[in-house]
Amino acid sequence: MNEKKVNIMDKEKLISFLKAKPDVNLFVDEVIQNKSNLDILFEIVNTETSSIKYACSKIIRLVSELRPDLIYPYFENVTKWLHHKNSFIKWDGILILSNLSEVDHEDKFKAVFEVYFGLIDDPQMITAANVIGNAWKIVLANPELESEITRRLLKVPQITYLNKGEPSPECNCIVCGQVLECFEKYFEHSKHQAEIINFANAQLDSGRKSVAKKAEKFLMSN
Repeated sequence: MNEKKVNIMDKEKLISFLKAKPDVNLFVDEVIQNKSNLDILFEIVNTETSSIKYACSKIIRLVSELRPDLIYPYFENVTKWLHHKNSFIKWDGILILSNLSEVDHEDKFKAVFEVYFGLIDDPQMITAANVIGNAWKIVLANPELESEITRRLLKVPQITYLNKGEPSPECNCIVCGQVLECFEKYFEHSKHQAEIINFANAQLDSGRKSVAKKAEKFLMSN
């Protein structure tokens, strides 16, 4: 099968195609050109028990990066992924919703704001880091949410993240580094620059050298 010219219109053909483990990036353009495939992709994520569903959620995420307008009609479907028992699906949901913020003309995100940013307190570091690492997209698309989002990010040093079921200061350091990267994306637009500077100053003493360097770089550029 020529992966660059697939034209898939039914669930079984798509599953068969994905079982061959193709480069899913090659399928993204096909989805953009043939939107009917989106219904099938979402159906597979919601019903398939095999690992095929991960390839489908990844394809949807990649499409959301290029054409968020095509995924926006599925907004409510994606929000359900925030509660998904599988972390990979949850993480794709987090990233997709951040990508949809730029086309959210119906202000749908505000209805899931608490659930979405509540994941900053999730004990699983990667879940929190995915929310934080993409929060800047939501800030730039919704400036009115900046104060509340910044307030939550500033509280990250007080949150306990776990590694193998045990509290991990190292994990907290990593997430604080994500906060710094997020602040860098919207600092010039923030109404809380003094608080952000204080946060960065505190990270100069981070137990993780890479985070301390991020803080130093941030302070030098701001």
